[in-house]
Amino acid sequence: MFDQLKKKLSNLIKSFANEEKKEIETAPQAQEARPSPTPEEKHEAKSEAGAAEMVKLSLKTKIKGVLSRSVTLGDSDISNFLENLKVLMLESDVSYTTTEAFLTDLEKELRSSKFDSKRLQDELANYVRAAILNVLSSTKPGMDIYAFVQSRIESNSTPVKILFLGPNGTGKTTTIAKIAYKLKQLGMSSVFSASDTFRAAAIEQTEHHAKKVGSALIKSRYGADPASVAFDAIAYAKAHGINVVLIDTAGRQETNRNLVSEMTKIARVAQPDITLFIGESTAGNAIAEQIKEFSKFIKIDGIILTKLDCDAKGGNALSIASITGIPVLFFGTGESYDSLTPYDPNFIANAIIPNN
Repeated sequence: MFDQLKKKLSNLIKSFANEEKKEIETAPQAQEARPSPTPEEKHEAKSEAGAAEMVKLSLKTKIKGVLSRSVTLGDSDISNFLENLKVLMLESDVSYTTTEAFLTDLEKELRSSKFDSKRLQDELANYVRAAILNVLSSTKPGMDIYAFVQSRIESNSTPVKILFLGPNGTGKTTTIAKIAYKLKQLGMSSVFSASDTFRAAAIEQTEHHAKKVGSALIKSRYGADPASVAFDAIAYAKAHGINVVLIDTAGRQETNRNLVSEMTKIARVAQPDITLFIGESTAGNAIAEQIKEFSKFIKIDGIILTKLDCDAKGGNALSIASITGIPVLFFGTGESYDSLTPYDPNFIANAIIPNN
């Protein structure tokens, strides 16, 4: 995952570090090769620029003590590096706002830090990683769904109703099955509401997953009222002491007013405790607009980004929460039922730039 972003960042950091290293290594040689100045030259140099300027430092890198391994980066170097980094981030689907916040944080650190000239590449990578981590950690924390369900069980206020929304093909039904699988592992029961009645195949898919994970299923015929299916699933859960109702819905685009209207009807009937938006991490910045549009009609409590294992660019994972203001709760990282990873800034940062 994140192969494109990871490779581009690695190449940029490596290229920059190698260039700086050459400047650092040649500076002492230039000093040693310089003939000893005459007394007249010494006096002239001192009067014009001071003794510290007798050896002109590289225009690219200001070296604090030529014989020392501790160096600082020149202003022009930092500006050039950040500009290249900005282009790279935007090309990798990182939003402009997130990119600017990231670069501001990184620039502050680069300008105030000294580097070990022998480990410049590793240290620079660590600074970039820390800036990424800082941006990821600045977003609003999301809820712990499983802890929420457990608290409701303890207070005898079940079932918990979770509504799943999102465009076609994002993996809603598979994600529902993953959550049901985890609930079962934690000793909690669930029932599927096959409320995607706009496609006969969707009902069959929901039934398949419910059987695989050992959950109950409430379904109806193709074309039935989706809200009535959700209502029946909730009634079934109450009658049978089931902890959670997982409500599937038809994949819908935010521009399809009829389907959006149907979604609001389901929400009005089901009165969900949690509403989750399921979106593909590979969708680019378009997903942010989808979420914003859906949010005009129904409150979204969290986001699950699927197909993270197929996301070469990786920018969405960095910026989606900061763009929408809605926390990412999970990442889908594969097809198996246990491949639902809780959101963790370190997980993303390590995937992009491994910790040195």
